[in-house]
Amino acid sequence: MTKGKLYGDAANFRTQKVLAAAKYGKADITVVTEQPPHDKFPLGLTPAYEEGKTLLFGAESIALHVGGQAVKGQTPELFAEVVQWLQWAEGQLVPNVLGFVLPSVSAVQVDKKTIDDSKAELLAQLRILNDFLLSRTFLVGERISLADISVAFDLLPAYQHVLDSSTRSSLTNVNRWFQTVINQPHVKEVVGDVRLCETASQFCSNKYKELSAKICKSQPKGGHDDHAKDGKKKGGKDKQEKQEKKEKPAKETKEEPEELDAAEEALAQEPKASDPLAALPKGTFNMDAFKRVYSNEDTLTKALPFFWENFDPENYSIWYAEYKYPQELAAAFMSCNLINGMFQRLEKLNKNAFASVCLFGTDNNSTISAIWVWRGHELVFPLSPDWTIDYESYEWKKLDPNDEKTKKLVKEYFSWEGDFDGKKFNQGKIFK
Repeated sequence: MTKGKLYGDAANFRTQKVLAAAKYGKADITVVTEQPPHDKFPLGLTPAYEEGKTLLFGAESIALHVGGQAVKGQTPELFAEVVQWLQWAEGQLVPNVLGFVLPSVSAVQVDKKTIDDSKAELLAQLRILNDFLLSRTFLVGERISLADISVAFDLLPAYQHVLDSSTRSSLTNVNRWFQTVINQPHVKEVVGDVRLCETASQFCSNKYKELSAKICKSQPKGGHDDHAKDGKKKGGKDKQEKQEKKEKPAKETKEEPEELDAAEEALAQEPKASDPLAALPKGTFNMDAFKRVYSNEDTLTKALPFFWENFDPENYSIWYAEYKYPQELAAAFMSCNLINGMFQRLEKLNKNAFASVCLFGTDNNSTISAIWVWRGHELVFPLSPDWTIDYESYEWKKLDPNDEKTKKLVKEYFSWEGDFDGKKFNQGKIFK
């Protein structure tokens, strides 16, 4: 197993992409927040990586090393495609992300035209990416690669701070892809639950004054974008910084503050989203009780009778959903990734909803349809910006619970048995 030492801030998006890649490559990495030793890393750039005689700097090069074949693509041709995405993102995407995000979270102060230019360029790039992802699950090939991991982390600050629900509404394919990547188990181990921006952050002069000293302090220490400014100011700086670190409580010390640290501090002060279903009547249907019966008892003899005996039609509704673009479905495992990705992005809906989503047919000739049950009588997804990512890819029809056709559909989809109107059942996924 690869073992190494990574110099950087574990909360920074550049360092996080390395840590995510390391999960795929089963590399054992220790994060060190102190400045990388000058004799080994004279440029002072972070993240920096030390593994015996191997010394690397730059998130992408380190990620390729620690991720190994698991993230490089399965052939030399695919590896070349991975590298092209890394070069594009680092050279063109990241400058516009930070040019838009950092002023918005009050980490830097620039004129409005500069911010508007970065925003316009970023959205133009994302529209092109959106078209590219129309018929693709991942950027390279049919499996996740470092191209997906790296570009998703490069976009993470934008999704957290400036791409609010209205701004990202036209980026359906990018949103789907981003959520799919960021919710992969290895990625989620590093970044946790990602909360998408509801209201875009705005520059605040008072906040800028609070953060400016911290940001300025990070620049002379060899930050990724400002290392060219270091040489003139390093003399005498280390002693002053060491003294300041001693005076601060240990839990507040960050020896390698970088751009995203300020962004995360701003995010922590934003109000948390409320449950959009909290104001609805609770009704008499106990969703949790039904889920327990469904999980532990026979579906036909126990779970279905329990459902119909306890279902509350006044406060709950049943919906049929059908995927709009079956011609885009390829291999079955990719279709399952599509379903799982939607489930992962609806995690906070779990307590108020249940669904059986089924894949029918075979590779390159399949369809997806589902039966959903949730609290309330309106289409639930538009009630929260975090739930809108995938729902527009489906046609939705509210069903009459008293109709025998509805009862037949519920029986078939909940039990995964029946004629399904002539469709050949392949496999199913349960949201609960």
